[in-house]
Amino acid sequence: MLPRLTGAQSTTSDVISGLHPNHLLTGNRGNIIHAEAPAKIFVKSPNGSAYGNLAEIQTTIGQDYAARMEECFDLIIISMANFIRPDHDGSRLLGSLKALEDRVPVVVLGCGLQGNHKLSDMMPSNAGLIDWFNQNAVVFGVRGAKTATWLEDNGFQNADVLGCPSLYAYPHSVMAQDGTAARAKGAEVEVMTAGYVKINKGVFAQRGIDLARAFAKTRASYVFQDEPWTFAGLSDTPGIYNEGNNEFRADLLDPWLTRQAGSPVHFQRYYYFHEAGAWRQAALRHDVYIGDRFHGGVAALQAGVPAIFLSHDNRVAELTEHFGLPHLTTRAFARKGLAAVLDEYLAPEAIHRMKTLYAQRSREFFAVMARAGLSPAISAVPVPDPLPSAPPAPALSPLRRLARRLVR
Repeated sequence: MLPRLTGAQSTTSDVISGLHPNHLLTGNRGNIIHAEAPAKIFVKSPNGSAYGNLAEIQTTIGQDYAARMEECFDLIIISMANFIRPDHDGSRLLGSLKALEDRVPVVVLGCGLQGNHKLSDMMPSNAGLIDWFNQNAVVFGVRGAKTATWLEDNGFQNADVLGCPSLYAYPHSVMAQDGTAARAKGAEVEVMTAGYVKINKGVFAQRGIDLARAFAKTRASYVFQDEPWTFAGLSDTPGIYNEGNNEFRADLLDPWLTRQAGSPVHFQRYYYFHEAGAWRQAALRHDVYIGDRFHGGVAALQAGVPAIFLSHDNRVAELTEHFGLPHLTTRAFARKGLAAVLDEYLAPEAIHRMKTLYAQRSREFFAVMARAGLSPAISAVPVPDPLPSAPPAPALSPLRRLARRLVR
């Protein structure tokens, strides 16, 4: 029952293959960041609350599932991700929701579109899941405007654009970020990154190669989310992973990945996390996050570390646009250079704009959540004070104004 409630269980393994059973409990480790968020955002009874896999809980309880859930819980909050895509099977979750028999209200958050497919391209179970959310959820929260538009175009009218719940879990950390130290260090910053350093059907992902090239001369640490299970040649290498510090051995990975990519791959550290707290603590060893995984950046923001997102598809673009988070492509990052990107995207004016929009999004989020009787567990974030105006430039004498015109 424990893994069904917590979503993850401890491991003691130093090989990739030994980590896989634990990995399957959550899949992509970014899911840890958003899945835990609802339990942290709202006022609740800690002794009476739990989080886990609803379909697995139904399987474990059996016939008395609906009655037991009604007895134990006042509300169920489901944190989704980019499940609106053709290859997602919604049958197990849909079955567990229907089996509740409307006994417990349901809120769903973070629903997102991946790609831009027709409704007819979806598995029937996934189309059914979307329809259930639309008709039955007290709040049907979606990630951004693109997802909401797709839903409206396909007849689903009840969605609220709320972003990802993970951004609301530690609001004061998000509002505390400051790019001054990172900008001062310039190209010498310690960067945490994440992306697609992975192999698919024997081919190294181009996004991963581009990322490695962009950080070739940078002190950067890489965070794995689901990539190690594509490294078939390393599956049973003893001692490649140390669970005590959540790190893979860079001296083994760098040369192996370089051979597979046919291009240099080098990072200071390689992380893989079993829980979000360790992820946030590791982020504090770095000055900034710059990466191609959204929830990797959120983990940094939750620790108060500034984040810049490398955006290549509508999943990241939708969320960065909703919250005003800084984003650019990996190739644009490589072209501009690290120091210039820090100066531009972590400038005081840029961070102030983001914080102002974030405070607005937070107010919007909790106004909608009040419909479900939910209130924030943490005090509201204030609108940031205006930035101090730059002092006016000293007036030039007529002679100096004439000299400037002549130089031009």
